[in-house]
Amino acid sequence: YPLRRQRQMCIRDRYQRRVRGPFTEGLQLDKVGVKTDKQGRVITDEHFKTNIPHIFAIGDVIAGPMLAHKAEEEGIACVENILTPGIGHVNYNAIPSVVYTHPEVAWVGETEEQLQKRGAKYNVGKFPMQANSRARTNDDFEGLVKFLSDKETDRVLGVHMIAPMAGELISEAVLGIEYGASAEDIGRTCHAHPTLSEAVKEAAMSAYGKPIHY
Repeated sequence: YPLRRQRQMCIRDRYQRRVRGPFTEGLQLDKVGVKTDKQGRVITDEHFKTNIPHIFAIGDVIAGPMLAHKAEEEGIACVENILTPGIGHVNYNAIPSVVYTHPEVAWVGETEEQLQKRGAKYNVGKFPMQANSRARTNDDFEGLVKFLSDKETDRVLGVHMIAPMAGELISEAVLGIEYGASAEDIGRTCHAHPTLSEAVKEAAMSAYGKPIHY
């Protein structure tokens, strides 16, 4: 694996060197008086309104992760707020992130570091892709799925995965977090066999009990 490892490190280094920032050049924000922060991002309130009442901002020009799907949700919420003030809302804890490598990396919700920082008590459930029948059939079984759930309520707090098609698999976890699901809710939901999604089910089972196939 030396060549593969070298390629991975090269990709990582290139990714780390790339610096992203808000693209506001040419918008002439200073001429209309729109305020920005030290990073050049447009300052908005919780309804995406700037300090100029009739100007709103979303997406990469405001604070938060620079993700197209995050901007899409903000756009919908922003328009809802314009039509009916106070209605539009974005749950930023349920915005997934995906790294399109191979295997893919995806996550949503809180990390263990964040939970530890706020003193939360939580359970950890893990399931390796090497124990997933579809992944083994495809001869593509690197990675794992990890669930973090509240120790008392079992509510899903975060899901992290390195797996083939992780960008697709993470959607189930996003739905679970958005609607306050427990790990057991997902673990007791029937998943088709053989599919990669079974790894999500079994990681959830591991968080509150024990997976079937590992």
